[in-house]
Amino acid sequence: MNRLCTGRRRTTLLILAAGLLLLAGAVVVGLRQWAQRDQAEPVEWDLTLIGCDGQQVVLSYDEVLSLPGVETGGGFFSSVGTVYGPYMVRGIRLDTLLDLVGGMTPSDVLLVAAKDGYSSVFDYGQLHGEIDTFEPDTLRLVPQGDVEFLLIFEQQGEPLSETDGKPLRLAVTNPDGLLTEGHWWVRWVNRLEIRTLTPDTSTGG
Repeated sequence: MNRLCTGRRRTTLLILAAGLLLLAGAVVVGLRQWAQRDQAEPVEWDLTLIGCDGQQVVLSYDEVLSLPGVETGGGFFSSVGTVYGPYMVRGIRLDTLLDLVGGMTPSDVLLVAAKDGYSSVFDYGQLHGEIDTFEPDTLRLVPQGDVEFLLIFEQQGEPLSETDGKPLRLAVTNPDGLLTEGHWWVRWVNRLEIRTLTPDTSTGG
């Protein structure tokens, strides 16, 4: 009788253990599905592109992501020498976006504006690589690297955080892991506007 009772208790414990394992598995699956749904929530953000002739195109965040993208490296340092990166980033080449409104010529500049009111102006040469690059460990100026401007939406395989400029940030990328100065990395970008230089045009922000 004792052996029978002991066997029944063992069977009951095994059934309970199996049930707990199944429950734990269901919880894990549920959490994963919840996280996926949370990540899949639409991002309410528009990017306005304006050509030098006034042509305007407004892209939603999803439409920006649907354009041909690239994955490469990029990093920068702050005015006090704090180094950020290099990171693996993913984004859209500026030329891909600007071609939607006629593209840039050497006589144009690009106004990059952000949601918080910040803006900066870049000339054609800068946007095509004529900027300083630096060695990550020493911040020593090195011969000009092969840099490319992107509008990024991912960093280290994850969507940008709010601090890093969610959802779209201007970034200077470099396959050799070189850094650039931080002022090139404009956060929360919501407008790119091409302007043609004239004698009265100022390149101030």
